[in-house]
Amino acid sequence: MSENGGAQGVENGDQSGTENGGENGQQQGQEQTFTQADVDRIVGERVKRVEAKYADYKDLKAKAEGAKTAEERIAELEQRYRDAETARLRSDIAAAHGISPEDRDLFLTGADEETLTKQAERLASHVIERKKQGNRAPLQGRSPSKPAEDEERATARSLFGG
Repeated sequence: MSENGGAQGVENGDQSGTENGGENGQQQGQEQTFTQADVDRIVGERVKRVEAKYADYKDLKAKAEGAKTAEERIAELEQRYRDAETARLRSDIAAAHGISPEDRDLFLTGADEETLTKQAERLASHVIERKKQGNRAPLQGRSPSKPAEDEERATARSLFGG
């Protein structure tokens, strides 16, 4: 098949040999030439067949993107549910052990019930121990010992003669 692109005619008027592959796959010994219009028509037909074959590609692609979005939304909702359950569990355990909301948010960091319970028990025992002892400063109100002051005075008297 030779394409000259010019206004040459088809030799002997036989065009079926090259476009259809000839009868029984054999070419009849004649070389065909096509005009540019023939080539454009053949290519156009082929493009239309391919486009028809993949006509629903854009729809399928949009559906696939929609499916990803749905999967992402499901994962996000599952994560939010787990976070809400953990927060509820944290609040319940803190209330059961008498822990304030400020301490709950600061000290109860576990994600499962067992860990949260252990943390709450430990924190509650420290709070109870502190309440038993009360707010006391054992050395408050005491003055420093007198012997150190007396030694300083004795040293000053010996230097200045007193």
